[in-house]
Amino acid sequence: MLQPKSRGARWLNVVLGNVKRAISGTYHAVRQAKYARRYLAEAAYRFNRRFRLEQMLPRLATALMRCTPCPESVLRMASNFHD
Repeated sequence: MLQPKSRGARWLNVVLGNVKRAISGTYHAVRQAKYARRYLAEAAYRFNRRFRLEQMLPRLATALMRCTPCPESVLRMASNFHD
């Protein structure tokens, strides 16, 4: 039986491995210094909804259709707000 610390370390290793695999499998040229927070946010979104995969695409499509267009400068401002 694994000790509590080693179970936590193993779980962390699984999560980090999944994030790295998702980034390297999806994005071919990753500018980590510039967009790392966004890549991690996407990985967290997918991880938190991993048991409801069939709902992910319809929910995302609904959210995209309901939101208004937003210029890139505003998106960057929102990203910098959470530093």
